[in-house]
Amino acid sequence: MFNLKVIFSTFKLHLSQSFSRATFRFCIIVQPLIYTFILYMMYKDSAYTNYLNYVIMGSGLCSLWSSICFSSAGDIERERYMGTLENLFCSPSKFTTIMLGKVFANTTLGLSGMILSLMFTKLFFNGSLYIKHGFLFFISFFLMIFSFVCIALVISPIFTLSKNARALMNCLEYPVFILCGFIFPIDILPSFIKPLSYALSPTWAIRLLRESSLGIVDFSAFYREIYILCFICILYLFISKLLFLKIDKLTRIKAFLGVS
Repeated sequence: MFNLKVIFSTFKLHLSQSFSRATFRFCIIVQPLIYTFILYMMYKDSAYTNYLNYVIMGSGLCSLWSSICFSSAGDIERERYMGTLENLFCSPSKFTTIMLGKVFANTTLGLSGMILSLMFTKLFFNGSLYIKHGFLFFISFFLMIFSFVCIALVISPIFTLSKNARALMNCLEYPVFILCGFIFPIDILPSFIKPLSYALSPTWAIRLLRESSLGIVDFSAFYREIYILCFICILYLFISKLLFLKIDKLTRIKAFLGVS
């Protein structure tokens, strides 16, 4: 119960702090509209029948990843330069628990991009999101959120260990758009890059969302993809646990969390 209170308190505080920053408001309000317009212009003359599904989900997931990526790096960097990162780490609450509350807040704000994309598409392009398998789409959507939380918990300790978090942040954003198939299917990627795409949980999450919305051809393959996504997410949680333990050990030895 104590951990839940810490997560909820961190969640509320981080929501208000993040939304008060102009850059973050741009990421979750303006950027989804830009992504939606660009993807609409890309897909409007394509052969896809329900191309608006690609537009809405693609722009929404791009905004969600940008929100998680920028905030995960920016939060660590901001705490470091304000001199509060050491205090967070040494507080009675576990650093992992505090970061989990921040990740939940970033994910919640990032999901607003998908809602804005849907509203923008409906208002200006008279389109809507087509969903064929409602219950499976709901499960896929929940797994998508879980997958983004898991990958955020992996990159958060990496940003904590690095003194160049902003550089890492800029290097991670757009490659993930391509590798995970947010904008277009990964089938068109070179074969030597696909193993890296399959190792990323958002790849399977966006595949499940598209299949459950457009129509599932092979249900056994669909359920197999759910198992693969769950396995990757559990692996991410295990890796994040090891990374946070590594941070704990290095911090006690080298005291490296500060700016100097």
